[in-house]
Order: sequence, then C-alpha cells, then structure tokens
Amino acid sequence: MRRDDTLRIGPAVPGAVLPLLLIIVAVTAGLALQAPIGWAVASGTAAALSGFARMAAGPWLAVAILVVMLVAAEPTLWHTAVVILAVHLLHVMGSLALVVPLRSRIALRALRPTAIRLVLVEIVAQAVGAGATLLPVIGGFPIAGLVAAAAVLVLAVGGVRMLAQRRPEGFAVPRRPVPASARRADVGSPS
Repeated sequence: MRRDDTLRIGPAVPGAVLPLLLIIVAVTAGLALQAPIGWAVASGTAAALSGFARMAAGPWLAVAILVVMLVAAEPTLWHTAVVILAVHLLHVMGSLALVVPLRSRIALRALRPTAIRLVLVEIVAQAVGAGATLLPVIGGFPIAGLVAAAAVLVLAVGGVRMLAQRRPEGFAVPRRPVPASARRADVGSPS
C-alpha cells in the first residue's frame, strides 16, 4: 500500500472505545448492586487500567471486586444476573482490549462472531445463575456455594488428571518425507 491508499472496512468504532466501555460496565454493575459508591469507583478504576497499562489485568481486577460486592450484597436473582453479565462483558472486552491498539479502528463486522458467542454463553450462564439462586439455604449457608465448590473441585481434579496423563501421540512431531535423491541404497550389511 502507498500513503494515499485507503482501506475500507465498513462501519467501525475507535479502539479507545473498549477501555471506556469497560469503565462504564464496571461502574454500572457496581451501582446496580447498590454497594457503597467507593466500591463502584474502585471497580471502575481497575477497569480503567486497560486503557493505560494493558497488561495490568485491570478488567479482571474489576471482576474480582464485583464478585466480592455480590457476596457482600443481598443475594437476589437480579444481583446475580447483573454480576454474571458484567463479569462476562468485562472478560470479553478486556481480552479484546489487550490486542486492539487504542488508535486503531474495529470493524463491527469483525465483532459479529464474538457477539454471537457472548450471547450464547450468556444464555447458559444466566440459566445456571438463576438455578443457583433457587437452591435452598441451610443453616445460613447457601447450597449453591457447596455445589459451586464441588464443581470447581471436579474441574480442578479433571484438569490435573488430564495434565498428568502421558500421551506421546498427542504431541507427535510429523515426519517429513525424505526426497528420493537423498535416499541411499540399503545393501543389508555395514561393509
């Protein structure tokens, strides 16, 4: 390409929109949880790190703050749904913010597969979250906490077992065929 050439990508948004959206999602979710304003500001500040220090994991720090706010807040279906949506949006947009330069433009058509995956995963996550809020509370401890801890334990044990399993065929290096000109005649003896 030359300096006077242009590239048409269709409708697009600036790359700097991602950090701004991260801040908006984090603060809005914090306010929706009706937590103290300081926690919402802390969540928004953590999300803002994605614009200044890309590798500082700001969106994931904002996720941790939102989860702590959810645990501290009144457990309702609304609060759970808001945090599930916010956590998912922060994760997806945070991942995009790591690779999209601030001065670039993002073609909206390129975001379509990401948006479809976000909606599909969100449908499943919201259904699981709604089911978890319906589980009873025994002795002040929600059964959903026990179910979640058991699920994490099963996933961790399964992951460790998969990593410990030796499968050399899973990492086999493909052999390249030897060209005919490089093959030697085998006479059957070393002499």
